[in-house]
Amino acid sequence: MADWGSAMKRMGRIPFWNLWVLSMTAGVLTGTIWANLLGGELLGQIGYFDGIWGTGRNMDEEERRLLWRYVLGQRLWEAGFGGLVAMTPLAAPGYLLLAFGGGFVLAAIITVFTLEKGVMGIVCWLASVLPHGLCYLGVWAVWTMAVRERQDLRKVKVWLLVGILAAAGSFLEVWINPALADLIL
Repeated sequence: MADWGSAMKRMGRIPFWNLWVLSMTAGVLTGTIWANLLGGELLGQIGYFDGIWGTGRNMDEEERRLLWRYVLGQRLWEAGFGGLVAMTPLAAPGYLLLAFGGGFVLAAIITVFTLEKGVMGIVCWLASVLPHGLCYLGVWAVWTMAVRERQDLRKVKVWLLVGILAAAGSFLEVWINPALADLIL
């Protein structure tokens, strides 16, 4: 029986991206299974998703501005948290856990949309995450690549790029996404 140290050394030789994909895949599988097992209960607790689509179109400009300020603060906080995790000695395991959690949440949400809307659930999910999700994906890609490459994250350029991506994503989420969702749905 091999000791714990030799097992960790062997695991250290597995490329980071392979571990990241494995973590994300494990999260997706777990989230899908969890959402399917609790499907009826989840739908009962979450309620009907059509309320999501009505929120954006019923807001006047001042309400949207307040919502944008709130969403911007949330997304900048999340991006900042990701950057701080990336600067710690536990960055690689932390990002593997974040990949698992991200995959779990992603799969659970897609599953709930699909349970409620059938095949159109995938279209509804895409309408709920595009185009702003691409900006947020960029934020997490920057941090994940920085962790993989062991970059020095004390550079202002990286933080500025992440801040711009988070701000652009929050703008698209509040101002553009409701109009696109109306067009698609």
